This record gives sequence, C-alpha cells and structure tokens, in this order.
Amino acid sequence: MSIAAPPENAGHRIAREITFGPFRLQPERQLLLEGDKPVRIGGRALEILIALVERPGELLAKDELMARAWPNVVVDEGNLRTQMALLRRALNDGRASARYVVAVPGHGYRFVAPVAHSMPPTALPAVAPVIAERSQRLPQSISRVIGRDGVVADAVKRLEHRRLLTIVGPGGIGKTTVALTIAQQVTAAYTDGVFFIDLAAVSNSIALSSVVAATLGLAVTSDDPISEVVDFLHSRRVLLVLDSCEHVLQAACALAEAVLSGTTDLRVLATSRELLRAEGENVHHLEPLDTPPEAAVLTARQALAFPAVELFVERARSSAEAFDVTDETVWLVSSICRKLDGMALAIELAASRVDTFGLKDLASQLNNRFRLLMRGRRTALERHSTLTAALDWSYQYLDPTEQMVLRRLAVFAGGFTLQTAQAIVIGKEDDAADVIRAIADLVAKSLVSVNGKGQTPIYRLLDTTRAYTLEKLVESGEFASTARRHAEHYRAVLIRAGFDVEVMGRDEWLATYGHQIDNVRKALDWAFSSGDDAMLGVAMTEAALPLWMHLSLMNECRSRVAQSLSVLTSSAQRDPRLELQFQHALGAVLLNIEAWGPELEAALSQALRIAETLDDIDYKLRVLWCLWCHAHNRGSFREALALADRFCDVATHSSDPVDPLTGERMRGFTAHFLGDQRTARRQIEYMLSHYVAPVHRAHIIRFQFDQKVTARNFLVTILWLQGFVTQALTMNAANVEEALALDHTLTLCNSLTKGACPLSLIANDLPGAQHYIDLLLNRSVREGLAIWHSWGKCFQGILLIKQGDLARGLDLLRTTLHRLPENRFSLRHTWVYAEYADGLRLANRINEGQQIIDKALTMCERDEELWCIAEVLRVRGELLQAEGGRTADSAAEEQFQQSLGWARRQEALSWELRTALSLARHYQRNGRRRDARSLLAPIYGRFTEGFETADLRHAKALIDELSGKEDS
Repeated sequence: MSIAAPPENAGHRIAREITFGPFRLQPERQLLLEGDKPVRIGGRALEILIALVERPGELLAKDELMARAWPNVVVDEGNLRTQMALLRRALNDGRASARYVVAVPGHGYRFVAPVAHSMPPTALPAVAPVIAERSQRLPQSISRVIGRDGVVADAVKRLEHRRLLTIVGPGGIGKTTVALTIAQQVTAAYTDGVFFIDLAAVSNSIALSSVVAATLGLAVTSDDPISEVVDFLHSRRVLLVLDSCEHVLQAACALAEAVLSGTTDLRVLATSRELLRAEGENVHHLEPLDTPPEAAVLTARQALAFPAVELFVERARSSAEAFDVTDETVWLVSSICRKLDGMALAIELAASRVDTFGLKDLASQLNNRFRLLMRGRRTALERHSTLTAALDWSYQYLDPTEQMVLRRLAVFAGGFTLQTAQAIVIGKEDDAADVIRAIADLVAKSLVSVNGKGQTPIYRLLDTTRAYTLEKLVESGEFASTARRHAEHYRAVLIRAGFDVEVMGRDEWLATYGHQIDNVRKALDWAFSSGDDAMLGVAMTEAALPLWMHLSLMNECRSRVAQSLSVLTSSAQRDPRLELQFQHALGAVLLNIEAWGPELEAALSQALRIAETLDDIDYKLRVLWCLWCHAHNRGSFREALALADRFCDVATHSSDPVDPLTGERMRGFTAHFLGDQRTARRQIEYMLSHYVAPVHRAHIIRFQFDQKVTARNFLVTILWLQGFVTQALTMNAANVEEALALDHTLTLCNSLTKGACPLSLIANDLPGAQHYIDLLLNRSVREGLAIWHSWGKCFQGILLIKQGDLARGLDLLRTTLHRLPENRFSLRHTWVYAEYADGLRLANRINEGQQIIDKALTMCERDEELWCIAEVLRVRGELLQAEGGRTADSAAEEQFQQSLGWARRQEALSWELRTALSLARHYQRNGRRRDARSLLAPIYGRFTEGFETADLRHAKALIDELSGKEDS
C-alpha cells in the first residue's frame, strides 16, 4: 500500500508515475500509457487529467481546471467541456463499469478512481501530515449557522460515546450545514483527521469505496477497496463525514459497519433523508427551525428569538442591506417562515428575493414558491441551490409506486390519516398493500411526516414538498380524478360530522373533525374552481356549516355561503330549503362580522320568508333570534322585545325544551336594556334554573353561542346594578372560565364583550379588566372578528383613562368609536360614550365632554336604552360642575337628582351609590356636610357585600370624613 503524494508546485516536480485502473500517467514526460501502450490524448486534456489525479476525490472547480489547461488565456466554459469529453473517450470512462471522472454540475469535476503513486522513498511523506492536510479541507460556510446550537452541542456529546451518528431529515432542512458545523467543532479531537465526503455524485458501492479511498489519499491496489480502507484506518483517530447517503443507503451502511467494526477510535457522522439502519446507529431527527405560532402577536424583538425569523432577517440583509424588520412588518416575516415550514434552504432562498419583491409581495407570491425560489447561491452544491433541485434529488430516487403515492398525497392540505390516504390515493387499478408500503417508505425517507401522539397517527406533507409534488400531480394528468376523490371523501366526512355532533362529546367531536378544516378548504377551492363540480362545492358547503360554527370561522363561512348562493340562484332548479339554510347562515355570520348593513338585512328577510313558506319551526326560531340580535345592534329595544315575544310564541311549537327558555332569556336581556332590572333578573334566573344544557352543543349551531354562558353575561351586570357586587364579580370570573373551557371563540368573545370586560370596568376592577380585555383582543384578531376587536379597543381606551393615561385612552376611544356609529353592535354603546365624556372631563376638555354626553343622553331617550341613564346623567352633572359658576352648579345638582331618581326607580343600588357620592361631594364643597352625610350613609348601609370595591371604599371614607365635622 502507498499513500497519495501531496500536490507539487509546477516548478518542482520529481520523477513519478501515477497508476489507476489499467493506466499509467507520467506527468513529467507528458505521457499516458494503457499498460505499455501510449494513449493518444491532447496536451490540454492531459493537463486536466494530471490536475485531477494529483488531488483524487477532491472537487476541482471549473475555473481552476481552465486556468491549468489554458494558463493566462481567457476561454469559454465550452472549451473545458470539449476537452473533458476527449479525456473521457481516451479513458473509456463509463464503459465496462470503469468510472474515473465525475461531473458535479454547475461546479466542477472530481477524480473518483483509486490511484497509486510510484516515487523515490525519500520523497514519500509521512502519513499523518497528509491526513492532517486533507482534513483541513472541510467546506467552509461563509455565513453564520442559526438556530442549531443545541443540536450541534448534543451531537458533539453523542459522538464522544457513540461511534455512528446519522442526522436524518427532509431535503433543505440543513443537514449538511449541521454536519459541517459539528465537524469543524470537533476537528481538534481527531488527531488523524476529519474528512468530509460528499456522496452526491456516487452511484454505486464500488464508486463509494473509491471516493472514500481517494478522499483519504489512499492508493488502492486490491479488488477490495473497503478492506484496504479499513486496514488504513485501523488504529487512527478519524471522523468520517458521509454526506447525502440516501441514494446509496446499502453501500453507505456496509461501509459504515465495515470501518467501525475494523477500527477502534474512528467515528462516522452521516447525513441522510432516511436511516442507514446500520448496526450501532444513533439517530438525530433534525427538526425545522422554530417559527412563531400563528396566533402569537409579537414585537420584532420577540419574533427574532425564533431561529427561522432570525435566519430570514440575516439572509435578507445580505442581499438588501437596507432591509429591516419592524413591529408592523414582523408578522409578514413570521408568516413567510411558517409557509416555508421552517426549512432552512427555503427560508434562505426566499430571503434572497426580498430585494426583488419586498416583504408583502414576497409573502403573496409564495403560493408559486418554486418559480419564486429558483435562484440560489452559485457556490452551493446543485441539490442545495434551489428548492426544486433539493426535491428533485429526493423524487428521482423513489420507485414508481412511491412517486405515484407522493404525487397523490399532494392533494391533501394539513394532516390526514392512513385510512383517508388509502381512500383517496388508491385508484381502481392500484394495489392497496403497495400503497401502504409506499406510505411507510415515504415516512422513512422524510418526505411524509407523522405525528403519533394521539390515538390515531396523523400524516402530513411539508408545504414545500406538497407544492413540488402537486406540480408533478398536474403533469401526470391525475390531478382532476384525485381532487374529485378528495372532495367526495371530505363531503362524506362532513355529513358524518353533522350526525356525530348530536351524539359525541365536545372534545371527542373536535378531536375527530376539527383538524379536517384544511382539507375541507382545499376540496372547496377545487370544487368551485372546476366548472363541472360547483354543485359538489354547494353540497360540501351545506355539510360544513356545523364545522364553521363550532370553530367560529365566520369570514370563511360567509365567503363559501355567498359562493353557494350564487350557484344556487343561477341554477335552473331552485332548492328553497337549501337556500333557507344559506340565507340564515349568511345573516348569522354577518352579525359577527359587520353587525349591521343591507346585506345582513336582506339575508335575514329572505330567510324568514322561506322559513314561513315552508313552516319550518327550527329555522323560524333561528332567524327570529338573528333578527332580535340585529334589533339590539341597532338600539331598537322595543322592536327587540316584540321579536323576543314572537320567538316565545313559535317556541311553544318546538320539540326542543330549551327553545322556550331561550325566549325567556331574550326577554330578560331586552328588559335589562330597557331599565327593568327586576324583570330582567327574574326571567334570566328562571331560564338558568330550568335549563339543561345539551350534552353535545348542538344549540351553538342554532344560536351561535352557548346559552348558559350567554345568559350569565347580562346577569352579572344586573347583580352589580342591584348591589350584589361580590356575587357579580365571582360569577363573572366563573363564566369566563366556563367559556374558555368550551373552546368556542364566539361564545368566549360574546362573554367578554357583553359581560366580563364592561362589568370589570364599571366595578373598577382594573386588573381583572386588563386580563379580560387582553383575552378579547387576542382572540378576536386571531379569528378575524373585526367588530368584537373594535369593542376590545373601546374597553382598552376606557381602561387607559381609568389608569390615568388620558391622552392615549381618549385617542383610542375617539378613533374606535368613529368606526362604530351606525353598526353599533348595541350592548353598552351608550355607557361607553358616558365613559368617554367623563375622560374628557378629567382631561379638562369640558366642551367636548358635554357634546359627547349630550349625544349619549339622546341615544338613551331615542332608543329607550335606560339601563345606564342614571350614569349618563351623573356624568353630565360632573361636566356641568366642572364648567364652574352658580348657574352651572345648580344645573349640576339637578342632573344628580334626576340620576338618583332613575337609579331608585330601577332599583339600581350601585348607580344610586355612585351618584350619591357625586352629590355628597357637591354638598360638601358647598358647605352642606350634614346633607351630604344624610344622603350617603343610608345608601351605603343598604349594601351587604362588596365593601372592598372602589365605590364602597370611597363612600366609607367620605362618610367617616363627614361624621367628624359639623355643618357651618
């Protein structure tokens, strides 16, 4: 055995002969022999051959080879290709299994055959220096490795105790980068060298052994390259990095097992898209880079803590120095990283296009991601240079069945079960066993991921893989038939879900059907875009209504229902029952999206007309409930009361015992707004005391919200008004907890907007208010519920005022209320104006405050929204008092007296106390301390609870202060 000589300078060559296969190369004599027969070869081709065999196993760049063959001359790359073709012809390269030169497209060439050097003994270098020299030739990264510190540290530690470590993951996830980083960190620990061996160009086990031998600088003289490699490495401390083993798994496995069993200190670090399945193999499955959760609302600084975002920003700055990410734009970066599955290669390629498209257009263009991400680094390996190349590398090594299955799986969006995959992937002529085997193999090859944490494993394709294989599916001509099977399957799933909602528990139903939504969307997209399958889309929309309602997907439901109505109304045969369902659904979702408008009114009017024509009791109740909500939203409380009475009349004919109770709740709500708190409380408590909640939440589909939670939304405010402060706050907290446990966004937002947030602010429970407002803002923005979000901003503005941040609070209220004048979404609107006016008083903007409070009083009188009229009059009195002067002072007292009168007539003890505090302070300022105490003390004495709350503490302090002084 002999060792490869290091490359020498052109001016200092010694007599030598290099042998490979049947050839003998004598560089100094410019002679190539095959046996003893000279080979006819041109001088430039010969110079290229000398350059290659002097550095066997190494990748020589095209530029380097051209400089060697054409020194000091600029030539086209085509010249090199021509000479390389002549060289291969001379060597019979590729014939009779002989393989000498391998092209690495886009980069250069590598000599892969074993070589032997004949040279004087004194010129033979020591083995260790050769190994040390070659071990320093690890490919160097020109950019920082991001988000893999923990992985690298873990791998370094594992290599101390494990001799074979394989990094497994899909293409583009960053396996090579991680392996190189590990190799660079442990170089000092391997005294005899660290060798990086790229197996991409290797096609069989013989070539693999030759490439390894050539990389080590080993001249192989026998027909058993592996045994000579093992003998050579026997007692050396070496790390072999075998990169990209997936297409030569059997050969890589055999090599790893051979070198490990025949050595003592050697370690192997491999990268592959599937396991080697070698003896003693330790595996690290490389995960995508962490990305911010979709629901997270993060600042730029917080988002940069996620490696995917950090990588994107750093790479974007490399191509566009002026690029920066702000709190306003970071959600776009997060969205891009999520769309790209946290895949390092895809993120790097996308970031490089920021300078071309900008963030917003880049995010929107990602649906066409393969055309968008065509350009990579010129210096990258070909399979790493573009997203297409990375996936081509995986796809080309699949067998035909695996390719077919992977293509058809691309029709899925999100997760799918094995049973679902079989139903859609298996065609009439396909073998089920082959398909199941192929899916298992695709999981092993990191092309399909599986989550086995639940009772049923859920499979999925990464979005990047799906986009690639979907193009393959279209090219194959199988897209339409596969998409139709997919849509028909999910229609059947949705129909089954509609039946199961009546018999399954909530958690079981959501676990079974909630994750289906992505595939439902995909199927609907296809059905409505396919001219011949629009009615399939209509049927799917009908079946999907329960799912959208349970998941609170109002905007999505609206768009699909509008599509379906368009198809139905243009059909030759109208289906009135189906149209009824869609018109009602459209009105119901618009209540939560826009709250008011001609589209909503038209939908509900048409739905009620059809329901009455068909005498459909169920849908008459559903539509009357929506019309009642709409009347509340417009502040038409007398109309709402009439609709509640009408609902109760129809409910007497319903088979559902909950329906009459729902009617009582509706009457109670309206009575509350009209100021009749005693009647309101009696009707709501009657409903709650007789209510038996449906086990499976079917009422959420009919009336949008959980009825028990909804009933208590208003009861908590009524209890507070009547002076039961502690009971109100305790019930409020429990009600929100129950709404959260239901995991139904509309019920939660309804509870927060109509109960928890306003009550906490009215009762001056500021920590509680902050908690509930944050919850409302986060959930409403996540689900795209703009009206609910606007109310969250109103509450946030009031809270800021109460916390003393007058400028920000007033500005937030002004801008938010400006968007809510018509579609008022009822419910506390007048009270919000009163709080706004009081904030203006605190800011000493008295004239503005008087204009706002006059508007609030007009609303009370016009709509008979009387539940808070006592507070409106009190705030008006405070504004008049702040104006100053004897006339204003007298007018203020008159407003306070009117407020007291309304509070007493409504039995609203808490409003009475608050007004008494304002009037008592008024008396105190005017020297009427005895009148002040005589007014306040009896009202305070009627309370039995809530003494720790702000109003009662202030009342107690003022009574104590007044008790210590006599009237002047």
